[in-house]
Amino acid sequence: MGGHFYLSRMWLTLIFFASLITACTPKHSIQLHEDSISLYYQNKEAEEVLFASSIDQYRLHPASRRAGGTWEVVVPRAREFSYFYLVDKTLTIPDCQAKVLDDFGAKNCLFVSEM
Repeated sequence: MGGHFYLSRMWLTLIFFASLITACTPKHSIQLHEDSISLYYQNKEAEEVLFASSIDQYRLHPASRRAGGTWEVVVPRAREFSYFYLVDKTLTIPDCQAKVLDDFGAKNCLFVSEM
């Protein structure tokens, strides 16, 4: 009986740590193309995702819903720009490598290409 209890605890521990790792996976990724950049935001519960960037003075652009709760927006290739999302009308800053303060003191993500 002691061995069975030990194995059950071990499996519960493994499941717990696997769920922590899954919860920490990036919700945001970027893919570079020759003339454009695709930005992906993961949120299965979202009804609407809008994207805004300094490329065009923060005009709102609807992201396209993809499989598995991924949202995609494609922007022209730029060397550097700041951006954020509006997810169901809530300002959202995803996990990104760099952040910058805007003119109002709020944080935005900063993309810098290594062209």
